[in-house]
Amino acid sequence: IDWLITVPLQIVEFYLILSAVRKVPTSMFWRLLVASLIMLIFGYMGEAGYISALAGWVIGSAAWIYIIYELFSGAAGKAMKSSGNKPLKTAFNAMRWIVTVGWAIY
Repeated sequence: IDWLITVPLQIVEFYLILSAVRKVPTSMFWRLLVASLIMLIFGYMGEAGYISALAGWVIGSAAWIYIIYELFSGAAGKAMKSSGNKPLKTAFNAMRWIVTVGWAIY
């Protein structure tokens, strides 16, 4: 159950890091937060048997893929690329690869 706190916090860190060095829309915050919650809730529902495991996996994976898209090609990725801030780019890149590769293990 701690994942309902730690995972959204980790995802929201992308928004916080970007907003520390440039103006970013709050809609990015909400998109990342909602996608992380959908990923967790539907994954749990499929695992616990509230919905079929396949449905939980498909919906949870779709939310994860959306997060990956947002971080690499969406507004978050574009904001990072256009920032011109090398420390931001280093931290952002490390975090998005952790989310991509690390979460793929699950």
